[in-house]
Amino acid sequence: CKQEIPWYDNLPIISWFLLGGKCRQCGASFSIRYSMVELLNALLFLHIFWTFGLTAATAVYFLWAAMQVVGSFIDIDHTIIPDRITLTGTILFPLLVIVLNLSGHSESLVVSDWRDALFGAAFASGFIYLIRFLGTIAFGREAMGLGDVKLMAMNGALLGWWRSLFVIMGLGPALALLVVGVAWVISRKKMEKFAEIPFGPYLCLGSYVALFWANSILEWWLGLDPGSTAHLDSLWRRVLGW
Repeated sequence: CKQEIPWYDNLPIISWFLLGGKCRQCGASFSIRYSMVELLNALLFLHIFWTFGLTAATAVYFLWAAMQVVGSFIDIDHTIIPDRITLTGTILFPLLVIVLNLSGHSESLVVSDWRDALFGAAFASGFIYLIRFLGTIAFGREAMGLGDVKLMAMNGALLGWWRSLFVIMGLGPALALLVVGVAWVISRKKMEKFAEIPFGPYLCLGSYVALFWANSILEWWLGLDPGSTAHLDSLWRRVLGW
């Protein structure tokens, strides 16, 4: 109806329920999805704050998580992840790590050294681009969008190289296969041979899981003592003598 929405009808999460999912002015229905996305953001923020408390990392991960949610839902709807999200994050997050390094507030970050952040971004984007390149040759058509490459460049800056590898080769594909498999069982519809599936949401979800639990998962899987994987982020520097 083109009417301006007053602030009291635009409150996160609760406005949909207060209005019964309908516009106050014209009575048109609007989706509960808006409130569900807001609730998802709130739960992620709560989990991040619960984990990191009042630290610089909390602010960084708040912003990162919000960008993951926005990028995921845009990819689901339009099979594209806008550059304004991925390229902004690719530039912003390494810069934030550098600033926090220089100011002495980076110890709360999962990847706290700016060198590991830059290498993580380069490794993640380069590795997934290689998969895209080889997949395109193998299937004779584009195997993966460049948006996924830029997404992992952004995420790699905060995940580091080995968590990014964990996402690209493990968590991302596993989550995608699980969701697609469940959807196929429920719908019982025959899928096209080259059905287009947005991969971004699975990379985002896998990245979130990896950020918080990759160390514990790897230590459990390999039977290592807790904390044994703490120095994997800087392994590449030790190999190169940096």
